[in-house]
Amino acid sequence: MDESIYIVKDTPNNGRGMFAARDIKRGECIIAESPLVYVSKRSVANNMLAVEALSKKNKKYFYALHNSFVGELPQDAGIIRTNALPLGPDSLEGAVYRVISRINHSCAPNVTHSWNGRTKKEYIYAIKDIPEGNEILTAYVSPVATRADRQRDLLEDFRFTCRCEACDVESSEEYDATVRRIDECSDLILSCASSNPRRSIGYVREALALLDKIGGWGKTPYYYDGYQICAQYSNFTQAKEWADLLLESCRMEEGEEGPTYARYLKYSQNPKSHERAGRSRFVDLTGA
Repeated sequence: MDESIYIVKDTPNNGRGMFAARDIKRGECIIAESPLVYVSKRSVANNMLAVEALSKKNKKYFYALHNSFVGELPQDAGIIRTNALPLGPDSLEGAVYRVISRINHSCAPNVTHSWNGRTKKEYIYAIKDIPEGNEILTAYVSPVATRADRQRDLLEDFRFTCRCEACDVESSEEYDATVRRIDECSDLILSCASSNPRRSIGYVREALALLDKIGGWGKTPYYYDGYQICAQYSNFTQAKEWADLLLESCRMEEGEEGPTYARYLKYSQNPKSHERAGRSRFVDLTGA
């Protein structure tokens, strides 16, 4: 790992954290790290055995990590629950990391994280330019949620109240209204895709514009929606445009080594390669 990119040091209020040691560009890989220890939601006993099997050096790294559940859980279990990341979305398997587990939370993150099952590493990519000296922050919960939902989940799962810029009470009402409209657009994209693809594409564009208002996190699924709709309705010129946006968004979030990059590259190179491509007659979606 290239430690010239970042430094781990004390923060004013949130224990240890990761900071940019130089200017970091959007899309840059900050770290690709192998797990310190693998864990699972399936078996607490096996997790304890895995920690016990660590070397003396790695045990020192493990027990230096923050524990949000002091007095509620045994020490090992508390550190794991506080720091483990899933090995992919919704996975019951996870891992704790010496460095990545130091990254603190923000509902307005500047990095994203993804597990690569091929390389067996967790990757951290910058989703914004990060000036030297700024803290590197990820989202422990989805930023595309209302302030109340985020605060509830963070308190329940990590035992803290977030005070980031997105949780500022004065601006939260507008933020929450934006999130609710994004949720509405998501439902409307799906419900309109079969009967009115022009309207569905319109909702995709609206959702993307709304995401920009709250930081731009989470665009990849909407680029995929745009590509899939155009490909299904035999509009392969526009499908190519959406596929290119999809590929670039994926590259920024998980790199070219990521688990979905190869599939999206195929769509970009050949917009007709999607399984639903050409199933419906051509529809001109220009300006939708």
